[in-house]
Amino acid sequence: MSGALDPIQEELPFDLGGTAPTPPEKRLTGPFSPLPKSQATADDLPPSIYEQVGARLRALPWKRWRSQATPVLQSSVQQLGTVAQVAVSRGAPYTIKLARATAQVALLRAFPLLIARSIHIFGFPAVVLRTALQCTIAHRLGLLIDEVTYFRVDDPAGYTVYEAPSRLGNALAIAYLPALVLFLLALICLAPALTPRSILHLPVTWLTWAQLWLGLAFAAHALPSYEEAGPVAEQARVGVTRADPVAVFWVLPAQAVALIGRFGGILPALAGIAIAWWLAGAIVR
Repeated sequence: MSGALDPIQEELPFDLGGTAPTPPEKRLTGPFSPLPKSQATADDLPPSIYEQVGARLRALPWKRWRSQATPVLQSSVQQLGTVAQVAVSRGAPYTIKLARATAQVALLRAFPLLIARSIHIFGFPAVVLRTALQCTIAHRLGLLIDEVTYFRVDDPAGYTVYEAPSRLGNALAIAYLPALVLFLLALICLAPALTPRSILHLPVTWLTWAQLWLGLAFAAHALPSYEEAGPVAEQARVGVTRADPVAVFWVLPAQAVALIGRFGGILPALAGIAIAWWLAGAIVR
């Protein structure tokens, strides 16, 4: 029948003129890949951080650095071998001598400190009393007190950290008034202890030993330490240049006490015991 429409063809053979429908993924145009990221090839991904670090490390001049470091390492090994040969040739006797010499030096340095600590432990009542007197005097003079240590196993055993006094008289009072009190207590203890033995010829009892202990303790800690006497001596020396009469009178005794205490607590203790013993003997006789 002419003019009639062709019947709808449901399927067309591949060899006919009809074209098959284009897949949706081929209809896209442009520089972007239509595939999802999970289906992209490995060549399209950028190198990872490990690959970049590996490439940087491979690019370093390892051979040139190795050639420069080889002479230094060889010389170090030679020097180490020389030192080892010297140590082996000297052997154990040299090591033992070195250890003995080091121990002797350490003992010589620690021996005076050990004696000073023993003196402080022996006379701890005098250390506590002197520190308490010093703190009280500084407080009564209106000085600011930063720290007070009544006793410790060290040299000095007790101390008071206070504001530096502007007047030389205040500095002398803080440093030497406790010394005067301790010397008086030492005489009070030593004189009765020496009297029964030297004059009355009485036997020595426990009271005599207690009096001797307290008297020697007070006498050993009567003189100020270098930390106390040194600033006073310097202040007195400065006062002499200003024609201060107190400084003129005290400059030589203050310098002498500072010199005695410069080397630790042994010399001040011996000097204080000698002075107190002589005074106590003079009183008894």
